[in-house]
Amino acid sequence: MAFFDKLSETLTNASKDVSQKAKDLSGVAKLTMDIHTKEDQVQKLYAQIGKLYFEAHKDDDPAEYEQMAQIKEMLAAIEDMNKELCELKGTKVCPRCGQEVKAADAYCKSCGAKLEEDEIIVDAVVKEAAEEETVSEETIQKETTEEVFED
Repeated sequence: MAFFDKLSETLTNASKDVSQKAKDLSGVAKLTMDIHTKEDQVQKLYAQIGKLYFEAHKDDDPAEYEQMAQIKEMLAAIEDMNKELCELKGTKVCPRCGQEVKAADAYCKSCGAKLEEDEIIVDAVVKEAAEEETVSEETIQKETTEEVFED
């Protein structure tokens, strides 16, 4: 009987140790997760501060802030890519709320704002004018080149 009592006591102590180790591990995991959460929050705050600083100083002398010029170029490129993406998907962006809607929609499904067709037409006209201007410049260059060779 003493053997079973000792075995029972050993098993009970071992299970307590395992239970304590599991609690310790879960505590470590929880603290690690909390640390990562706080670090992510700090990074987001840094980004917000940087964005606020950029907005406050974006019109300053670009020689002082080389990164700001790079950011402006990247933002312009992103805007162009977003427009191209909308064209490929057959959508447009609501000017009031920024929600993406179908190009044929007359009203925004998110905020109810009336979507102007003029915006789409203006974009198309500007693109056509730019294409015509490019063709005209090429024609002028060809004509100038031909005149030089004729003389």
